[in-house]
Amino acid sequence: MAEPAKRRRRPAVACVLCRKRKIKCNRNFPCNNCIRSRTGDCVYESRPVDAPEPAHATPATATLTTGSWKPILPSPRHGQVGTARPSSGSLHASPTSTQSPTDAGHSHEDEATRLRLRIRELEDQLSRVSMEGSSASPLTTVSSSIETSSSQLGGVFHVQCETPMGNEGPVIARSMMHKTRLFGQTHWCVTGVLLIRDIFETIDEQLQERGAGAWAGIARCKVLARFIKARRCPPWPVVRTSPLPEKALADKLVENYLVNTESIYRVLHIPTFREQYAALWTSGAAAAAADPVFAVQTKLVLALGAVTNDSTFSLRPRALQWVYEAQTWLAEPKFKSRLDVPTMQASILLLFAQERFGVTADAMWTGVGALVRRAMFMGLHRDPARLPDRTVLACEMHRRLWNTLCELSLQSSLGSGGPVFLSLSDFDTRPPGNFDDAQLLDPAPVPRPPHECTQMTVALALRETFSQRLDALRFLNDVSSGGSYEETLRLDAALRASYKALGRRLQACRGRGAKPVLTSVELRILDIILYRYLTALHVPYFVAAMQEARYAYSRVVTVDCSLKVWASLAGTTAAAPLQAAQSPPFEAEDGLRRQVTRGMSFFMVAAMHSALLIVMELRAQLKESDGLGPKMLRPDLVAVLEQSQAWSLEVIAAGHTNIKGYLLLRIIAVHIDGLSRNLSQELQVENLLAAATEVSETCGRLLTDMAEKLAGGGQHDRVMEPAVAPMPTPPGTSGEWAFTGLDDLLASTEAKTEGWPANYGYSMDEFEWTMFDC
Repeated sequence: MAEPAKRRRRPAVACVLCRKRKIKCNRNFPCNNCIRSRTGDCVYESRPVDAPEPAHATPATATLTTGSWKPILPSPRHGQVGTARPSSGSLHASPTSTQSPTDAGHSHEDEATRLRLRIRELEDQLSRVSMEGSSASPLTTVSSSIETSSSQLGGVFHVQCETPMGNEGPVIARSMMHKTRLFGQTHWCVTGVLLIRDIFETIDEQLQERGAGAWAGIARCKVLARFIKARRCPPWPVVRTSPLPEKALADKLVENYLVNTESIYRVLHIPTFREQYAALWTSGAAAAAADPVFAVQTKLVLALGAVTNDSTFSLRPRALQWVYEAQTWLAEPKFKSRLDVPTMQASILLLFAQERFGVTADAMWTGVGALVRRAMFMGLHRDPARLPDRTVLACEMHRRLWNTLCELSLQSSLGSGGPVFLSLSDFDTRPPGNFDDAQLLDPAPVPRPPHECTQMTVALALRETFSQRLDALRFLNDVSSGGSYEETLRLDAALRASYKALGRRLQACRGRGAKPVLTSVELRILDIILYRYLTALHVPYFVAAMQEARYAYSRVVTVDCSLKVWASLAGTTAAAPLQAAQSPPFEAEDGLRRQVTRGMSFFMVAAMHSALLIVMELRAQLKESDGLGPKMLRPDLVAVLEQSQAWSLEVIAAGHTNIKGYLLLRIIAVHIDGLSRNLSQELQVENLLAAATEVSETCGRLLTDMAEKLAGGGQHDRVMEPAVAPMPTPPGTSGEWAFTGLDDLLASTEAKTEGWPANYGYSMDEFEWTMFDC
């Protein structure tokens, strides 16, 4: 009787440990049982040779039956995936020499299939390990808490603070929630709230008991500010029919724009713009109707030039009209027809105008983000060399616009504290060439050497430090950033090294074309931008440095950079007596300083933030002074204390309606004066209340004058219809607060604020007023 053929064993699908223990294996790598046991490796074996291979064995079976079992891949230990160990019996075994070429070919195909499956499995395992590793991000090494600051003077702020685990670092303010807005670490309010919180807490109770008069004056200022804003802004949507100013004035405004904005942020090709601008005056309304996008560009250029036109900003209402007209045109429901370079130029100009006129200054970051995505949809993030052929002019304008958008992404992130949703891997567009604009009209222009100064020198200088500034903003504003002090020092060194190398090149930079040398304003702007990034890096440790000497370097850098920014923007650091300043601290003919005072730009926020940090350093030095003799004050810090008050008052006189900056600086100045004279707590509170009353009266007079001009309908103020009609109340006898259209409104305000808070339940939230309505 013939012996029955021996049955072939099925290949093992469970790991060695599960087979030995005779338990169910889920066949993962490593399997669930090996993970729980934490003993040994999770190993899957090849089939051992326990019988002669059947004659009908397939090539796949022959591969599995070759040799004794060996581990295919060791189990990962400590979150790391091991490497494969070669074995003659593993999946890496080659076909035997006795196989036919056909069988060997099939065996190779099957083995390749298995290897692909194994590679896919290993990739999945590696991705899981990577995800587990990334989950241990810096966020898991810090403890987070929310500190709520609430006062009638300052409002309600929720500051998110982080402390490294194990108390190995100071408490760092990472973000701040105010109303429905979340500000990141580089927003000036995040650290500012912690610096001045104790002042508010000191006087808050006294203000509730004895500060009704001061609150009534501040409420009047708020009502006046609302009236002024309503009369300045045209109704929406705007009819785009306002005429251009006379040509002499328009020419001056265009030159103001080219000197103060276009030299830093390249948007236009100047010769082409001048040619179209001349045709606009020649053809008039026909040219504007034929090319509406250029008409929008022209009005935006005129509006930006109006900011620095004169010391009183007399063209503000007309410039606002032009800005609203441009915004109305760009808001039309058209998309594909607007995907072109001229519309992109108009959109960038509108962003500048909205920021400087305060139309949507808080939304600068969101507006830039939308514009970057539109630019990517147009392909601006890809270098022209990778796109269809075009002229040199078109290629360079392509690179210039993308370069400007990259710079605006950094600038808006620094101002708002929002993340930079842009990285170096998101684009391959090369920096623009070092061309003068006139060169681009030639068929084959040659860029000038880097040491020669051109109309692109400032923009290219900013591009050279782009990667270092981007790293700093990612470190500060990204959600996953841990914020270690060692990384702060490393980024500080990288920024300084890149800027030092840039400075050496710019020192010897001379040109032979349209731009012989860099102006002092352009050099100051480059300095200011660098100092703003250095300040942003070190200001999170400014408060901690007042208690721990370990962070003293950050305190020194913060104060030093703030002094340099202030001296470049709004004043000097010369010594001044501790008394109210009587003269403006800036040069009237300086276009940059006019921009800082007249427009709500990036530089205005820099000036305000620098002044606040300097006066808080002065206050900290007074608190740290323990000597028995008179307290010595640094003359340069005292000078900024006085100049900043005069500057903030000049900002209001120039047309701004927000009095909070001046009120804040006056309160801090009075508090510092009380500390320097060792006044009692009661006297300090009385002085602070008197200062708040003084601010409300001073600002009230300035706002009243502005409102009277608008209500009276001056020649320059009636270019648009008022959004809110004036109250039909005839002029009364209410003293300095009386003028047509506001008597009833102010009377209702006085009724609500008189006797506050016990009798009327008055709350400043009703007027949506806080110290930091950022």
